[in-house]
Amino acid sequence: MTGKFIALEGIDGAGKTTLAREISDLSYPDLFAVEAVPEFRLPADPDGRYLFISRRQESLTSEYSAKLMKQAATMLWYSGDSTDLPPSFWVTLQASWFTAHSETVLRPALEAGYNVIVDGWFYKFWSKLLAQGYRLEQLETIFDGVRIPDFVVLMETDVGSVFDRRSTFQPRELGMHAGYSRLSRETFIEYQERGLANLREFGSRWNWRRFDLPPGEEVDVSAKRLRSVLQADPTSVDVPDAVL
Repeated sequence: MTGKFIALEGIDGAGKTTLAREISDLSYPDLFAVEAVPEFRLPADPDGRYLFISRRQESLTSEYSAKLMKQAATMLWYSGDSTDLPPSFWVTLQASWFTAHSETVLRPALEAGYNVIVDGWFYKFWSKLLAQGYRLEQLETIFDGVRIPDFVVLMETDVGSVFDRRSTFQPRELGMHAGYSRLSRETFIEYQERGLANLREFGSRWNWRRFDLPPGEEVDVSAKRLRSVLQADPTSVDVPDAVL
């Protein structure tokens, strides 16, 4: 039985990774930590447990894909920020990354029966590209080979509170690519709110579920609310309001 593909979406720093880890039963690298499991083979899971897979995870089921993804990851996330290259460079690189991830990370896990939870997919990147002049139709064509989630949860939280809670942000998260000359709390809020508006548009278009995260709510409380919904039926049950 094929598992469900669930994506948590939201702005930079919303807590997607923290919550995805909290509601999952195990993480992708855990599956390859057992000596009895041959390299590049994914053990089946008939119980359909929740498996956390980072959107930045390199393949452990394809040695060839892993080599290429390592190079792509270096360019995407570990080479610093610069405006030297245009968005057209990054959009094709991101599409290549998510295609490889779909085929050699997600697909084997889903076919093995795991319900996969990722800490964001390509939608946040799309939300920023729309502000840089791209059209949705263009992005859908470029990302045509990328797997689409079965269920997306949009994490709604106060943008200013996100900035105040986290100590550091990358220049790209503060709006460097949006033309701001001086990066600050104000540019972060304006830039991220623009992105969030586009994510909400996506949610309306594709029937995402909104999940409110009140400032200061404990992670285990948020995780309990979300996991109860996913365990019931992520395709038909509404996400409950926050417990205040």
